[in-house]
Amino acid sequence: MARSGMSLVRGRQLAAVAFLVLAAALPAAAQSREQIARGKYIFGAAAGCGCHTLPKGGALNAGGRKYDGPFGTVYASNITPDPTNGIGKWTDAQIITAIRSGRRPNGERLIPVHPYTVFNGMAEQDLQDVVAYLRSVPPVNQPVPAKKITVPMFESVFLPAWLATFAPRETPPPSAPTSGVARGEYLTRAVTHCGECHTPRTMTMATDNSRYLSGAPKGKGPEGSAVPNITPDRDTGIANWSEEQIADYLETGNRPDGDVAGGLMAEAIQGSSAGYKDLTKADRLAIAKYLKSIPPIKNKID
Repeated sequence: MARSGMSLVRGRQLAAVAFLVLAAALPAAAQSREQIARGKYIFGAAAGCGCHTLPKGGALNAGGRKYDGPFGTVYASNITPDPTNGIGKWTDAQIITAIRSGRRPNGERLIPVHPYTVFNGMAEQDLQDVVAYLRSVPPVNQPVPAKKITVPMFESVFLPAWLATFAPRETPPPSAPTSGVARGEYLTRAVTHCGECHTPRTMTMATDNSRYLSGAPKGKGPEGSAVPNITPDRDTGIANWSEEQIADYLETGNRPDGDVAGGLMAEAIQGSSAGYKDLTKADRLAIAKYLKSIPPIKNKID
């Protein structure tokens, strides 16, 4: 009886320990799922980082999309957690440094086709959540073509000089604003990176922030496209769009005049695993409120 009693007690103790271990693990697992979901949301707000997924059936985040510029040709990186061709061996801090500062773990600079010049304004928690999401997607063992830089000393001299002289500097907030115009400004400037397409560029290819979000004519926008003026100018911008109409456009791509979004904007709305369409209505309205609050700039885009 004594030995049997001792076994019973020991069994209960082991069961209690197992329960405590399981109870401790469950909140961590739930927190991880919640963090991944938050990261996917911010990933979608960044247009689903569509540059890293080939259109028409490319594997999610596996890279390979081609971008030509005055410096040569680059290909979007594989940002799946594959340890050989992706970012599987990068630490969380190294991934955040690449997103925010444009540096690989080996110190190599990223070409600012990746908009780290504005992503540097993202809040730390949002970045940590994005990293958790990036680690959750299936790894794809797919190499991308090597970049072809045609300008001598571009990476060693000209790119560092350009970044030091012309690149914008955003100041990340201690935490991301949660509502209103402040939330809309944060999303527009640092996450959805609207200015990268909708702000005209100078001869140096830096964004001309004196004409922030005022659009660019055909041949001057990304991939040679025309980009609309989205300042609240009455004649050439979106002053006549209501906040509800702006919010609906970000979700559906449907304009108030019956036209629909095309090109890169349609891609941004759709995203890859998520896009602008997946933003909450509160966030879409926050962006609309912010766009209505900025100075109107007269700039007719044909």
